[in-house]
Amino acid sequence: MAEEPSPSNSNNIEMNLTAYGDSKVTQVGQINAAEVKIIVERIEPILERFQQISQPESPGVLKAGNPGKSLAYWQGRKTEIAQIQQWLTDENTFLIAIEGIGGAGKSMLAAKIYDEIEGFPKRFWADVSYGAGFSDLARQVLSEFGFPVPEQEAQLVEALVKCLRSGQFLLIIDNLESLLQPDRQWGSLFYGDFFNAWVEYGGNSKVIVTTRERPELKGFAWLPLKGLQVAEGIALLAALGIRGDLGDFVELVDGHPLLLKLVADLLKEEYPQDPDLRRLADLGLGNLRQLLTDPKVIGQHRRENVGMVLVLDASFNRLNKLQKALLLNISVYRGAFDSAAAVAVMLGSSAAEIEGELRNIVKRSLLLEKLNGKRQFEFQPVVLEYVRYKAGDQTEAHQRAIDYYRAIAKQPPWTTKDDVKEYLEIFDHFYQLQDYNSAFDALRVCHDFLTLRGRYVDQVELYGQLVSKWEEIGDRKNWNYRASLNSLGIAYNSLGQYQQAIKFLQQSLNIAREIDDRNCEGASLNNLGSAYRSLGQYQRAIEFFQQSLDISREIYDRNGEGNSLNNLGNAYGSLGQYQLAIEFFQQSLEIFREIGNRNGEGTSLNNLGNVCDSLFSESR
Repeated sequence: MAEEPSPSNSNNIEMNLTAYGDSKVTQVGQINAAEVKIIVERIEPILERFQQISQPESPGVLKAGNPGKSLAYWQGRKTEIAQIQQWLTDENTFLIAIEGIGGAGKSMLAAKIYDEIEGFPKRFWADVSYGAGFSDLARQVLSEFGFPVPEQEAQLVEALVKCLRSGQFLLIIDNLESLLQPDRQWGSLFYGDFFNAWVEYGGNSKVIVTTRERPELKGFAWLPLKGLQVAEGIALLAALGIRGDLGDFVELVDGHPLLLKLVADLLKEEYPQDPDLRRLADLGLGNLRQLLTDPKVIGQHRRENVGMVLVLDASFNRLNKLQKALLLNISVYRGAFDSAAAVAVMLGSSAAEIEGELRNIVKRSLLLEKLNGKRQFEFQPVVLEYVRYKAGDQTEAHQRAIDYYRAIAKQPPWTTKDDVKEYLEIFDHFYQLQDYNSAFDALRVCHDFLTLRGRYVDQVELYGQLVSKWEEIGDRKNWNYRASLNSLGIAYNSLGQYQQAIKFLQQSLNIAREIDDRNCEGASLNNLGSAYRSLGQYQRAIEFFQQSLDISREIYDRNGEGNSLNNLGNAYGSLGQYQLAIEFFQQSLEIFREIGNRNGEGTSLNNLGNVCDSLFSESR
């Protein structure tokens, strides 16, 4: 469990940012230079975190359907809406991007368009904030719009583009920055291919994205989103019941919507009878103007982000001990979670108690509540970054989350990716704990299912994460590392990315030979042969298959021997040497029957049927 911070002392008011340091800041009057320096040193790490692209370490579950955003306090944005409406009617604009810092209202503006814009009989909202793969997005969009879903993942880009070109649809992709690497290149397969193809071909449909960062891609119509205008900010604070010099405060924070909401909710919770901006001084924010106009504090950062840290810290420090511990511990979850998940990381508290405190935290805008059939909670991305920074080491909370997912994980048989989502979450938690071997074990539980369902993109991203870490560590003797290299190569081969497949399979082969792992050497040779066969280089493939066969016979690996014989049969069949292919298939069939490998037996019989059909067709 994350360490619980000491509760704030409401009888000894001080600048909340001094929670980062040891020096108390005078509430009334100017802060001196030494105190400013302390504040700068303490807030700099979290401000840097706000500016970084936070890419999920492993692919998450797509949040799709309706936006689920409350527009109850919507104010203004008439200019921005008019611009988007113009682009939506422009036959030469296919891709629209709403860009802004965290909390600027990008998702809310997109939700407003989604809910109220006319002219699009079908629309789809996709939140990719937790690194959802393109395959999940494409499959759900195609199904929702009534189009067939191709079996091959490599065909999904073409299928989605054709779908969007065939009608007048609206597709909104929220939090696109989660799919980018620090160099603004795509961190997930196929997204770049899709956007490039959509910009090139286009159609009557429109795609809108929201993002904190611009990808390296041409063709976007960009709408940089700034804060609310002063009149709009005043109207928002007034609608939320806040009193005081509203215009002055809106100007101070540049109309940042989330910051205005956080301040309003903080005042209403602490002073429900008198939610006046003057009360900010009583919350340790009396020197907010000085801090937000001091170049030493702002530095290279945006004023809104500095204000966000100040206000979040003030709000966090007003929480009670249980609320603080709860907020820190639930930050290990990615995506929406229910109260049962929250209870799982909080020992010693009842479900009713946790449910009540979750709702209290929602009132402060530190959590969002969703009621899509089931009550769930989730963080605003900016708030999540802040809370995770505050939490520090979360080993115990991650382990409790793992235990929770293990307890509710669905047992086979599985039919959809949703059936194995708990194992994917277990993988992510172990990965965050840097326990890569346990993450590998969690992935192997559903490896065969992902393969049978053609979920090769997920395998590429998951095994790719493990491989990159083991490469950093240099753990070449780890069998899991070599197995991941092979699995990664096989997945790339299945996606038709043969050179990438060969790259990783060759790495596996080199390591296996270096440490004299004959079993892995044989498997790597077999898989390399399959990649070269896919490239049409049949003679080279045969060389690899034959080497693999020799090793399997040397180490008495009957299953590996059967696989090598099967692959040799396929290679010779591709060369039109059908009689020789039949001989290899017959040998593999006998071995699989001998060892009771029913899957292998079925494959050999199927291959025999295919080659006999080819032989018969040739003789006609």
